[in-house]
Amino acid sequence: MLEYNRHEDGVWNMPRPLIEDLARRFPGVRFESPPARAAAEALLPRADVVYGWVLRPHNFAAAKRLRWVHVSAAGVTPLLFPALVESDVVLTNGRGLHAVSMAEHALGVMLAFARKLHLARDLQNARRWDQSGLWRDPPPFVELAGGTLGLVGFGAVGAAVAERAAALGLYVIAVRRRPAADPAPAHAQWPVERLPELLARADWLVLAPALTPETEGLIGRRELARTKQGAVLVNLGRGALVDEEALLDALEEGRLAGAALDVFRDEPLPAASPLWRMPQVILTPHISGLGPRYWERAVDQFARNLHAFLAGAPLENVVDKRAGY
Repeated sequence: MLEYNRHEDGVWNMPRPLIEDLARRFPGVRFESPPARAAAEALLPRADVVYGWVLRPHNFAAAKRLRWVHVSAAGVTPLLFPALVESDVVLTNGRGLHAVSMAEHALGVMLAFARKLHLARDLQNARRWDQSGLWRDPPPFVELAGGTLGLVGFGAVGAAVAERAAALGLYVIAVRRRPAADPAPAHAQWPVERLPELLARADWLVLAPALTPETEGLIGRRELARTKQGAVLVNLGRGALVDEEALLDALEEGRLAGAALDVFRDEPLPAASPLWRMPQVILTPHISGLGPRYWERAVDQFARNLHAFLAGAPLENVVDKRAGY
């Protein structure tokens, strides 16, 4: 088993003790965990299993023994190159691992907008006491209870958002490719064709679908023109779901009351982006999926699948490589 989860900022680097723990739990499996990409690529010809992100189009042909790839992220777009998609290699992901953290993040920013906490923090940083301004100036204070939440994407994250939002009194409508007869934990599930209707109705729009060719640019200029006046957009999925220039225009024109963005077309977000200076925008640096014991839970999820793999049993979270999720 070849593990390679490395990133320059350290956030997505698997702690070494967890790899050592896996080796103790699976004494019959040889674990390799090189520190550098070149060393990981050199080990690909011997790997039956890859955990992480070493595979690329240029090195896939070398992985002649490879049978299974697992990543702890939900999004797998970098791995969906033609050779891997067409191969018999099974791909699994971390679906469900981030659901609670991302749902609480979504509700957190929604509450911040409802209570204007982001604007109060700006006043705090400026050492200004402006009770009357917060009361008088738009947008108004709102309550979540009685509002409508539109969810685009209804996997583990969407379902976790719906459950918590409904408990706070929001009416939840989820748009998904294949609506279920039982909409719970949402109040209703609509097909994608009804997205324009949802945009016109939702006070809060939360994006949590997988990024696929069908969802790239899903929220563009036409869709933003149809949004309910004063709505707030929350993007937890991927930056490419939204046309950033059209979003900037919708915010500047006041059609949207605000946007909470955890993901961006270019990451890190360039310093020149106007989004940095907009008081009606809450920016977070792609951290909505992070939560307590993240890597411990990720390794436990992988270990369950490794047990199944060794036993010849079905794996959980198998990705449909052609659909992209």
